[in-house]
Amino acid sequence: MVKQHPRLFSTLLVVNDFIMVLVAGVTAFWIRFYSGWIPVVSVADADQYLIVLAVAAPLTLIFFSVFGVYEPRRTASVFSDTFPILVSSAATVGAISAFTFFYREVSFSRLTFLLFGIILFVFSSTERVFLRWLIRYLRKRGFNVKRLLVVGAGELGLRVVQAVRNHPEYGYKIVGMLDDYISNGYFKKDYGVEVLGRIRELPELVEKYDVDKVIIALPVRAYDKIRRIVEKCEYEGIEAEIVPDFLKIIRPRTQVKDFDGLPLVSIRSLPTESWGYTVAKRAFDIAFSLTVLILGAPLFVLIAIGVKLSSPGPVFFTQERIGARRKPFTMYKFRTMRVAPKEESDVTWTTQNDNRRTWFGAFLRKTSLDELPQFWNVLRGDMSVVGPRPERPYFAEQFKDQIPKYMVRHQVKTGITGWAQVNGWRGDTSIQKRLECDLYYLENWSFWFDLKIIFLTIFKGLVNRNAY
Repeated sequence: MVKQHPRLFSTLLVVNDFIMVLVAGVTAFWIRFYSGWIPVVSVADADQYLIVLAVAAPLTLIFFSVFGVYEPRRTASVFSDTFPILVSSAATVGAISAFTFFYREVSFSRLTFLLFGIILFVFSSTERVFLRWLIRYLRKRGFNVKRLLVVGAGELGLRVVQAVRNHPEYGYKIVGMLDDYISNGYFKKDYGVEVLGRIRELPELVEKYDVDKVIIALPVRAYDKIRRIVEKCEYEGIEAEIVPDFLKIIRPRTQVKDFDGLPLVSIRSLPTESWGYTVAKRAFDIAFSLTVLILGAPLFVLIAIGVKLSSPGPVFFTQERIGARRKPFTMYKFRTMRVAPKEESDVTWTTQNDNRRTWFGAFLRKTSLDELPQFWNVLRGDMSVVGPRPERPYFAEQFKDQIPKYMVRHQVKTGITGWAQVNGWRGDTSIQKRLECDLYYLENWSFWFDLKIIFLTIFKGLVNRNAY
């Protein structure tokens, strides 16, 4: 039904969301005033809340549209709607709170509005996850399938065929390929895909095989041919997409931006340009670091006493590290070694059974307790709770020359913990493996990914056998 009647399906989604808003509003009102779970001084006038709900319903649909809840995401995760729904729900609560500030017929319960936002988010996101899972399940069984014709039977075309074969839940079926140079049947043995003919036969083959979309997978040197194919597709009214011939340069999750009418293709998609990273992540960092610093204050005092008793010198060890955008900052740790000249500590690795370590310092390193003062760096904005670990300038310059793409990790804030750390790549381990994990984190960042890393750090990443 989705393929044959996309407008009807979209309409049903909107109607369903409208009903979901009403259900969330009624549920929030019942919990606040009739459930008995929350003390009630006086029962509110339901008619007044219905008026607010009548305003909230269309507002929610508008916010859903603005924040991209209705955008097609055939190849995205089943959880891809979660964050847009969260932002839309928060925006709706803010809007109706502002509305009731001017509409003063009664005194409205702000707790009811908060409950409404939470329930709306839970109901809508759960419904979307289930719906996307159901659609993927049906696509695997041949429903809601789009028929593709791939133009180009070279390396790029092969990658398209492999991607479609690896992900049947995307709901794509390749009917065949077109190419001017490769003989018929080239992919048939391994992938069951035939080269149906030459590119000039595209209009006839699109009609013959009932093609929904044409994917152009030709090398960049064939620019004129690509332009003619696009013109043919538009003439026939067929959707066309291009696989750019920059696979060895451009990363998979890249972005195309508008620059005064010029499309700019970013080489690597970075989370720093998203609202979630710049605002939500920073808010979380402040809240999390404040919580740790306040609740952990007694532990800080005990560790400070242990450091002072284990050897003479300051409680804290400070060192220059490289942070976001390659800017240096001063990082704080509990001192775990005997005091040494600064120039020595800046260029020397800690080794196993290092005689500079104190007995208490060895314990702090093994349990990662020496890292706790870095939450002050997080609160200041030097670091984040989650991100690539910061490196000393001396070693960063060495790795920059020795390991390709090493400095890419410094395009985001460094962190106390990260994907490399929870996978065991910390301490005296492979720099290359650490970089691979850091780049994976950059290219796949999400708020939930950060929470996963924090969870894994607590349960498997605190005690480190590679910490010397």
